[in-house]
Amino acid sequence: MKILGLALVLVLTGCSAASSSIRYQRFVLVSDPSQISKDIPAGALALDTKTGELCYTVGGSFTSGSPAIKMCAALAKDHPDSN
Repeated sequence: MKILGLALVLVLTGCSAASSSIRYQRFVLVSDPSQISKDIPAGALALDTKTGELCYTVGGSFTSGSPAIKMCAALAKDHPDSN
């Protein structure tokens, strides 16, 4: 019984240490980009939760439209996480 209790304490300690660092999803896919432009395919547009800007996840002819939107990789490079 003591071994089971010790194992439980070790597992819970490991979990609490891991949860102390804040994690978030930096880029969130826009679920239906066709409402923004009919030319943008599904999965090609995301919201950068750090900057609040929309960005393209992939390149293609649809990226040359107006308004100009950056690539997500460029946003990540211009505004790196502080981790």
